[in-house]
Amino acid sequence: MQRGTLIVFEGTDGSGKRTQMELLVTYLQQHNILYKTLDFPRYKDSFFGGLAGDMLHGRLGPVENIPAKLAALPYAADRWQTKDDIKTWLASGELVISNRYTASSAVYQAAKLPVGEQAGFIDWVYQLEQEIIGLPKEDLVLYFHVPVAVAQSLMEKRAQVKDQYEQNQGMLETVEKLYLDLAKRLPHWQTIDCVKGDVLLSPQEIHKNVVNIIQKFLITN
Repeated sequence: MQRGTLIVFEGTDGSGKRTQMELLVTYLQQHNILYKTLDFPRYKDSFFGGLAGDMLHGRLGPVENIPAKLAALPYAADRWQTKDDIKTWLASGELVISNRYTASSAVYQAAKLPVGEQAGFIDWVYQLEQEIIGLPKEDLVLYFHVPVAVAQSLMEKRAQVKDQYEQNQGMLETVEKLYLDLAKRLPHWQTIDCVKGDVLLSPQEIHKNVVNIIQKFLITN
């Protein structure tokens, strides 16, 4: 049996990843494609996801005061608890779609560090999660690029409660830059520009881009 495919959605908060996940799930159901979904951190479904939530919402103190390597551990442990499931799904040939994965921890925690330490830290997180823990590596990463100012405006319009990262626009701008750097450097990453000029594309327009990229990837791999 052919191995399944692990597809990851990445992007700053407010970039519409969850909406695109829902649209893709509907598409897969309509086309009778076997799939599984994951959404990290698993705040309510995992001990370590709950710990990550405590950290994000300031219950463990200001996030900028928590050392980056320590802050990355709850997220890594949350994913570690899903490792066997992911491997089983992939072995059975299913399409596995994850809202956030290793890159999220890497860039969000790296954003707290001096510029000269960021690249090395990102490599450390990948080593932790995909070598030490042994999480399956992503086959395809879709990075939904929405400029931070636009994403912040969208969150405010939705009256969305912001965690400590979302309240820090300067840090989010660094996260955006680090995401863009990864997307340029890694061949299995594809950037989806969700804003054209100053106009946010509709969810349906973005969904068409998602489906086109995934179809091309599955055909050529």
